[in-house]
Amino acid sequence: MKNLKEEQKALAGKIKDNKKDIKERQRNGDYAGHQQYNLLKQKKEYRHKHLAYCMMRGRTYEEIENKCREDNKPNMDIVKEIMDEYSKSDVCVNA
Repeated sequence: MKNLKEEQKALAGKIKDNKKDIKERQRNGDYAGHQQYNLLKQKKEYRHKHLAYCMMRGRTYEEIENKCREDNKPNMDIVKEIMDEYSKSDVCVNA
């Protein structure tokens, strides 16, 4: 789980940098559509990793996101895949 947390921190930094880059491009009158698309993908990835991390620590989805529009629900299959990927790496085979 520590690896997942570190990846979340790195992804949060990338999101922050991309937001700054987009704002700077828009101020200069440049096209920032590609960067905006990448930002949306990164935000979606961060959300799913955040949900997986919290659920692995024992919280329920309702505790994490208590208000979510019906058309904005996360893809729980992606969350499950992330949980499976990181829970396997934390299991000790010799135990």
